[in-house]
Amino acid sequence: MEQSCRKCSDVLRGLASVGWLAEQPDAFQTRMARAGRWSTVPRGGLLYAVGDVPNAIFGLGEGLLEVSIPITGEEEVTIYRARPGFWIGDSALLAETTRSITVSAAVESRIFRVPIGAVRRNLAEHAEDWICFFRLNHANATLAVRILAEVLALTPRARFARMLLRLADPDGSVRATQEDLCRMAGMSRAAFRRAFKGLIDAGSVRTEYGVLWIVDRAALQLASEEA
Repeated sequence: MEQSCRKCSDVLRGLASVGWLAEQPDAFQTRMARAGRWSTVPRGGLLYAVGDVPNAIFGLGEGLLEVSIPITGEEEVTIYRARPGFWIGDSALLAETTRSITVSAAVESRIFRVPIGAVRRNLAEHAEDWICFFRLNHANATLAVRILAEVLALTPRARFARMLLRLADPDGSVRATQEDLCRMAGMSRAAFRRAFKGLIDAGSVRTEYGVLWIVDRAALQLASEEA
């Protein structure tokens, strides 16, 4: 069993140590490792789009994913940028309905794809696996509610500050263009410009081409708590 777990970790790489799957039983991790395959998705590449018929669930091993929802017609707004350890795609697959969100690669990303047939086969043979998927569904639902709560309760500047704190690498960098940040913030361009300018004027952040740097994390944290 120990050898099997080691092989499972070798296959899953970072997904065996961070995120939802890392918190599940070893036997479940082993079944997922055997069922899935790694692939590389280029920047801008789609994992799936609104209206697609589900064919797999996906784990992010390296890179960044953007989660977008439709608002009017064909217009979509990015509501979340996910880091390694993030899993998505289970909800529509298990509910046997079409996709209600779009997921794409913000940068070139390594994705672990578990096809629908393998998921259903494992559930048929191992009913105890259902609780693992309920945990994933609960985690993503909680994330969605938190994002909605921030939109309803916080000022645009506070929302933007929180987003930057979530996106920042350990060195304080946020590698995204202003266009990317505006899209992810889900604000009008005017509201985004005001929030962005306010943080720059306060000395909380500074910008370079294609990257934003957090200069004063304490000040940014304070701005994130404005109501």
